[in-house]
Amino acid sequence: MGYVFGLFKYWIKGPFTNPIAFYIYGAGILALMNAFPHFIDGNFVQMVFQYFFIKYLPPTSVGQVIMQVIVGTLVAGLRWFVFTPR
Repeated sequence: MGYVFGLFKYWIKGPFTNPIAFYIYGAGILALMNAFPHFIDGNFVQMVFQYFFIKYLPPTSVGQVIMQVIVGTLVAGLRWFVFTPR
């Protein structure tokens, strides 16, 4: 029960305590998720462009920033939950 409560604390408090780390982590995950279909199709040049545009260029809206922080927080929280010894 303590680990589940810790996971929810991680998800709720994380974006407010260290949003830059979750923003960077979420950007990498979203970039890989957007580039992966092009990798499967064999469009390697388009895959590189998709990865570069999402990972290294600044977002164009507030929604993109919020989405990157949310994705980074959720994935980092799940990784903490799975890899923390009990």
